[in-house]
Order: sequence, then C-alpha cells, then structure tokens
Amino acid sequence: MSRAKPYCRMPQRSKEGAPMTAITGSGAVPQARTAPRAWLPWWLPATLLAAAIAVPMLLSPYPPLQDFAEWAYQGALLARLASGQPVPGVELVGHPVPNSLTQAILGLLCLVLPPAVAARVFVLALLGAGLALCLALARRWQPGAARSLAVVLLVSVVCNATFWNGYLNYQLGLLLLAGWFLLPAPRRLQAGPIAAFGTAIFLSHAATFAAFAAVVGAEALLARRLRGAVMGLALPGLLGVWYVLAGDGGGEPTSAMGGVARFLAFKAYTVAKIGPYHNFVFAGGGDEVLRPAAYWAGSAANLTYAGLVLAALALGLWRGGVRRWPLLLAAAALLALFLLLPQNARGIVNPGERLMLPALLVLLLAVPLPAWPLRLSAGLGGLVLAANLLAFAIPARDWTVPVHFRDLEAAGGAAALFRHRPTSFACKWAALETADAPISFRTSLLRSAGEDFYCPVPP
Repeated sequence: MSRAKPYCRMPQRSKEGAPMTAITGSGAVPQARTAPRAWLPWWLPATLLAAAIAVPMLLSPYPPLQDFAEWAYQGALLARLASGQPVPGVELVGHPVPNSLTQAILGLLCLVLPPAVAARVFVLALLGAGLALCLALARRWQPGAARSLAVVLLVSVVCNATFWNGYLNYQLGLLLLAGWFLLPAPRRLQAGPIAAFGTAIFLSHAATFAAFAAVVGAEALLARRLRGAVMGLALPGLLGVWYVLAGDGGGEPTSAMGGVARFLAFKAYTVAKIGPYHNFVFAGGGDEVLRPAAYWAGSAANLTYAGLVLAALALGLWRGGVRRWPLLLAAAALLALFLLLPQNARGIVNPGERLMLPALLVLLLAVPLPAWPLRLSAGLGGLVLAANLLAFAIPARDWTVPVHFRDLEAAGGAAALFRHRPTSFACKWAALETADAPISFRTSLLRSAGEDFYCPVPP
C-alpha cells in the first residue's frame, strides 16, 4: 500500500514578490491561489536607490550632508585626544551627552583610518545599515507590500530631510529605534533589551529616546508588564538626569510662529519634508534661483508624496482596523507633541519634526497598508530622489565656499523650501588633518570656551 503524502503548503508570495507567511491549518481553510512570481527581486528597487545615494557620498569632494563635516571634524579631534595629542582650547566633557554616539564612533574609526576615509566609511555604513533595516522591516511587518514599503522607508526615514541636513546623531538614533522593531514582541517587554537599546538611543539623540520611551511605555502598559519597562528605562533615565544636572541642556529661548494659520502651515510643510525632493543650495543659490521649474516640480512632488503616504495610512486604518493598539497609542502621543511644539525650542530647530518621524515609522509598520497608494508613493519617491541626486553632478558647483543660514536671503530668499546647505562646514572638512579650527557645536563630547565659530566666506 502506498503511503499518502503529508499535507504541505508551499510559502506564498505577495504580488510584490516578497515571501509571505504560509497559512497552516486544517482542510477547512480554503487554499489561496499563489500569486505569480515577480519578474524582479522584491528587494531590488530599494537596493538600487540606496546605491544611487551612495554615489555622491563617494564621489563628491566630501559627503554632501549639511552639518556632517563638523561632526567628522569633532570625531578627528576625539581621536587626537584619545591618542594623547594636544588639541588647544578643546576638552572632553565629564558627563553623558545625548548627542554623541556618532562622534564617538567617528573617533574610534579615526584611530585606524585617515579622518576623511573614516567619515565616508561611517556614512556608507549608516546607509547600508539603513537599507538592511528597510528590507527587514518591510518583509517582517508588511510582507504583502514589502517592495513598496522598503522604498518608502528609505526615502522618508533613512534618507530623509534630517539625513541631508547632516543630523547623523539623530539618524543613528532613528535607525536604532527601527532595529528595535525587529525583536520579537516578548523580547520588547524585557528589561535587558530595553536597557541596551535605550542607552544606545539616548547617547544618539534625546528625541529618538523620547520616542523609544513612548513605544516601550505603551507596549508595557497595555500588556500589563510595567516592571521590565521601568527597570530597562532606569539606566538611560539616570543618564538623562545626570546630563540635565550638569547644566548642558540649555539653549536659546523658545520661539513661536505668529498666528494660527502660519503655525499650521509650518506643520504641513514639516509633513511635506518626508518627500523625496531636496533643494541643495550652493554659493550660487538653490533651485528656486537657478532652476525654478525643478524647484516647483519638486515641491509639488513632495506634497503629492506626503498626500499619498497619508492616504495609505488613512485607508489602512479604515479598512484594516486597529490591530496593534500599543504602537498606535505611542504614535498618537508623538504626533500630539509634534503638533504642540514650536518652531524653535532651546536652540533646537523644528523639534516637532524629531518626534513626527518616529511616529511615521511606527505607523508605517503598525497599520495594514493598502497596495495602490503605497506603490504610487514608492514609485514617485524613488524616481524623484534618484533624479534629485543629479544635482551633485553639475560641474559648476563650488564646494569650497560655505553657505550659512544667515546668507540664505541673499541667495534667493529665506522663504524658499526644502533647503539643505552641503557646504555649510566646508572649512571643517579641509581641517580634518590639521585640526586647527575651533569647534562649532557644543552639544557633544567636546567643549570649548571660545565663541561660536562658522566657516569664513572667502572674499
């Protein structure tokens, strides 16, 4: 007698080609038809886009990220101090700082590599880690839309406006927060992982730590497992208290925008900044001066992209229902703070943006996303960002002349949108080897008694 073959169902694939979790059960569950295999691997679009972003990081005179040259310079100074070389006028701080992990890593790299090489290695490693996270998160949390979600995460979370502004401490904290969602749900309630991730995220940036604490608190509260959360958050919490008591948490006074309409317009603009278009301003001006058609088309693309992403989230909530209440509760709290925070607070420009982006990450993972708006978002975002990178291929760019914020009005009007200034700290890149320039930012591991320093503009 022949033996009957055991029941087995092959793993299904989504319409976008990503493997989907096979359904197991009895014969009472009807077997779904397997979708046709995609012609291209599901991970290929996001990988090609990340490769395109890596090109200017390698081939430009220095990575075109607004503030990054200053952080690379401070990493080189840290390496000098660690190796016993004198750095006049600069000393290490004696307390933990929630804006320092990037400089610490750069300092370690500078001990074994030339500073310029170490800086490029760090940026490329950050980009590679971001791509890996986008692929892993999309496949795990949204397997039916993994191809599209990976591109959207790359555009709006990994290589967003704060990335091009060179806020790489914040970006590192955002990537660590994204990595948190690769842990199994039970592990996210345990004190050990909470303490490890919480400490690393705190040392990266305070805003991403606040988002992490909101996520951990919401999951622990609704699971009634508060003990692990309290124990895990204790160490980074104590580091935060130490930092505040050290007196380095101050800054410029808070500034609000005049009028409700202007305030709401600024919040809408902040949401539009998740889009793929970026206005790179060099000494000759930005797109609004040199290429007005590209500027207005890019601005329209950002508004359209943001609308598509919001439509995907709204339709997902309406059609799919609420399945992950703790994450949605944390996202709602972060978005409420985003709406309440002013334009500037204690020296931080647009602090609400630093909470909106983690909320967007959480929502993109927690909400069951419909296919068509997500595909349109991915297509528009990937094409516009790839085309936007051609701005770095224009040969007339002068990479030696810094463009300061106070010079923006003279360079075409301070009201232009989506701006980034890749040459803001050009002199710091030139001083990586000599280490003879003062530091400009005092919110990290180094401090100086001198006045704020900005790269001089050549006559």
